[in-house]
Amino acid sequence: METLSIENNREDLSLNTKNHRHEFEERDNFIVCKICQKKRLKLENTDKEGLLVGRLSDGRAYIVRADRRRYFFPQEWKKFMAVITNKRHRFFFVTCLHTGARIMEVLNIRHKDIDVERGTVKINVVKKRVAKKGFKSFSKSRDFFVASNFIKEYKSFIRGKKINPEHYLFLNNEELPENYEELTNAEKKKYYQKKSVAYSRLLKNKLKKAGIEDYYNFSPHNIRKTYGMWMRTFNIEMAELTYRMGHDLDTFIAHYGSSLIFTDVERREIQKIMGDVK
Repeated sequence: METLSIENNREDLSLNTKNHRHEFEERDNFIVCKICQKKRLKLENTDKEGLLVGRLSDGRAYIVRADRRRYFFPQEWKKFMAVITNKRHRFFFVTCLHTGARIMEVLNIRHKDIDVERGTVKINVVKKRVAKKGFKSFSKSRDFFVASNFIKEYKSFIRGKKINPEHYLFLNNEELPENYEELTNAEKKKYYQKKSVAYSRLLKNKLKKAGIEDYYNFSPHNIRKTYGMWMRTFNIEMAELTYRMGHDLDTFIAHYGSSLIFTDVERREIQKIMGDVK
C-alpha cells in the first residue's frame, strides 16, 4: 500500500477556475470534472480513523492520511526511542528531531556538516522551492545551532569509529558515484530513495511496537512537524525558526499555527529531551 498526503486530493468541488466551475461525477475509481476532465481519486473511509483509501487503475490500494499535522508529545517520543536498539537508526531519528529537516535533507548530511565545537549543523542538500515567490532565499544551504543533546548523541554515535568527514551519515557511501555531490536533487533521489522508504516503514513499525495507537498517522515528516511545535516552547525568534526549517513565514504559520497545548510538565520534558537550545 502507498501512503500519501490528502492535500493533493482534497479540493472544494465548487472551486472556481479561470474558465469554469468544476462539475465532478464518479467514474469507476475516480471523480472527474464533466467540463475539463480533471480527475481525482475517489476516496473512502477505512476502519482506521484519519485514513482514507482509494483504488488505482491497476487495483492497488492508495492510502491517504486525512491530516498530516500529527506531532509527537514528549512521552510518545520517549516510548518510541525506547524500542529502537540500532545505534544508526536511533541517531537518524534524533537528527530528524533536532534539525527539523526534511528526510531527504537529513539523509544527505555528512560528518563535516556537524560542527561539534560550535554546536551547529549545515543542511547542504535542500528542497528547491521554485514554485514559491522569493524561493531563492529558501533554496540555499542552512547553517544553524542545534541543541546540546544532539551533539552528545553525535559524539556517542561516532565514538570508537574512524570518521571520514566527506562521508554521509545515513547513506551507503560505497554505492554513491564520485560526483554524487554535484548531482541535482532529482539525480540524487535514486541513491537515497530506498533509505527514505525504509526509514518511513521503520518509523511506523517501531511506533506500533511502542504502543502508539495511531502509528499509521506518522511519517518522518511528522518529526519535522514535532520540531516546529517543540521549538516554539523555547525563546527563539520566528525569523530564526523559519530559517532553520527552510520555510517562509506564511508557510510556517499555515502548518505550525496551531495553539500550543503542552502542559507545564510536557514543556519540561521537551527541554530534557532537547537539552540547551540556542
